[in-house]
Amino acid sequence: MKLVMIKNEQIEEIKVTVEARENDPELPKVLHALEQQSVDFMGKKDGKNFLFAPQDVYYIESTEDQCLLYTKNDVFDCKYRLYEIEEMHKAFLRVNKQVVVNVDKIKSFRSTFNGKLEATLSNLDRIEISRSYVQALKSRLGGQS
Repeated sequence: MKLVMIKNEQIEEIKVTVEARENDPELPKVLHALEQQSVDFMGKKDGKNFLFAPQDVYYIESTEDQCLLYTKNDVFDCKYRLYEIEEMHKAFLRVNKQVVVNVDKIKSFRSTFNGKLEATLSNLDRIEISRSYVQALKSRLGGQS
């Protein structure tokens, strides 16, 4: 892989262009690495602000009066709207009305009643996947219809 950096004081935001052969086996890895570094999340706890890389966030849950960001071992207040998170990063997918989950953190699934699924994350947290979101999750993970 060859990396070329061009400094240009005229541009306001970093622009990344990737050129590769269509079937280059390294391309998915490079694109995934770039996407993972593209957005930082901010959470607040005990009056302190913390920044998280997307790969450190397991899921974000919205309740009536607050939004919570879950990491491997901790929970932080955050100010995101769930639709913003879905738009900001491709690894996050809505799984019910209150939760977007980092699909890279899903360890396993099990079926529950009424066509719902329960996902177990790699930190052992469990998330309910509503029926209306099951198909989108299957599609994202490359499963059958």
